Amino acid sequence: MNWQLLIPLLVTTLVAVAGWMAAHRFNSQRDLRSKRREIRVDYLIRAYQRLEAGACREALDASNDRRDFESAVADIQLFGTNDQVRMAKEMAAAIAERRIDASAGPLLLSLRDALRRELDLGEINEQPFFFRLIVGEKPTGQNPSKPGKF
Repeated sequence: MNWQLLIPLLVTTLVAVAGWMAAHRFNSQRDLRSKRREIRVDYLIRAYQRLEAGACREALDASNDRRDFESAVADIQLFGTNDQVRMAKEMAAAIAERRIDASAGPLLLSLRDALRRELDLGEINEQPFFFRLIVGEKPTGQNPSKPGKF
């Protein structure tokens, strides 16, 4: 047996196998982080859309509208940042107490900015604008810095 040839081949094979195992582990971890990020972003986008749909309206009449709004708050509690969870809780408490200062604006702004950063879309220096068409009335837009009606 030629040990001078066998030892380098074994070392090379072991290094290659170890490298393959390390690369596989790193790729698996990267894929898992990517999937978690994708799920989180997807849920927060849908939460933003449902929250925005219910914002600055006279009332959420349909039970589906109310459920969508409630579901958005629940999703934010699950996937949002600490500040977003706090804002969602404060907004929900204000709505439950029927306070006139109840507004989804700060929460929507936080969600929008976080999602745009996450998706590398760049910053927007404008407040969100809610466009609502009401049958028989002129179209209006409301700024979230003013208390909206829910």
